[in-house]
Amino acid sequence: MTDPRHVPPSAGPRYQQVADALARDIARGLYEVGSLLPTEAQLCTLFNVSRHTVREATRRLVDVGLISRQAGVGTRVKARTTAARYTASLGSLSELVEYIHSTRLTLLSAGSVAADARLAETLHCRRGQRWFQLRTLRYPVDRSEPIAYTEIHVPPQFRDIEQDIDGGTVSILRQIELRSGERVVEVLQEIGACAIPAPQARLLGVAPRSPGLQVLRTYRGAGERTLCASLIVSPAHRFTLSTRWRLEQGAPIGPHAPADRASPAPA
Repeated sequence: MTDPRHVPPSAGPRYQQVADALARDIARGLYEVGSLLPTEAQLCTLFNVSRHTVREATRRLVDVGLISRQAGVGTRVKARTTAARYTASLGSLSELVEYIHSTRLTLLSAGSVAADARLAETLHCRRGQRWFQLRTLRYPVDRSEPIAYTEIHVPPQFRDIEQDIDGGTVSILRQIELRSGERVVEVLQEIGACAIPAPQARLLGVAPRSPGLQVLRTYRGAGERTLCASLIVSPAHRFTLSTRWRLEQGAPIGPHAPADRASPAPA
């Protein structure tokens, strides 16, 4: 059974560390297929973490098919290994930063580009607009198989960002904020299915035109100024993007919001 004092340090959040430690124990056979994991309370004691952390860690192992949970029975081991599917649960900018810190980038190339018709359509920018483009592969910190090919586009004045990203878990979002002097106040995310083009497929080690997930993230500052745009392509079997919506405190219950209140006209 894992001793929390010997869990390798990780840049990721604590629940990911716990999930990774349990996955390693399962892979080594410390928990046999068909056996039950320790109870939630025992795992809290073992890792010195909260119930919320344990639940999030085990939820991630359920998502990748290593374990199953059944009320009144417990958490049972389903498999020793699983296809390398990376799950990112993003519900806020802080969770986006946590996800970035739990992965690392390898820089493939960098240089100035002018947006052609395809890139202008993809990034929603004008044709001919200049960008500094960084071509990268993103890996989980503890794995050697890439989960995504990512093209990062920043304004040319931020080109020195190249020196900070290779091999690290640096947050592009924070690096852009430091260089621009602006806060990123909004991230727009567009998600769609794609057939992975041959050049990216070779880098990712999959067949050309195999099913993939394409994500465009646009980071904006005040006045909807685009500070960075990232185009991400990932094999469908390696990456899952999970988004959470919560009812805000005091929000109305039911399908209709209250009618707008009339305001007095200015004198």
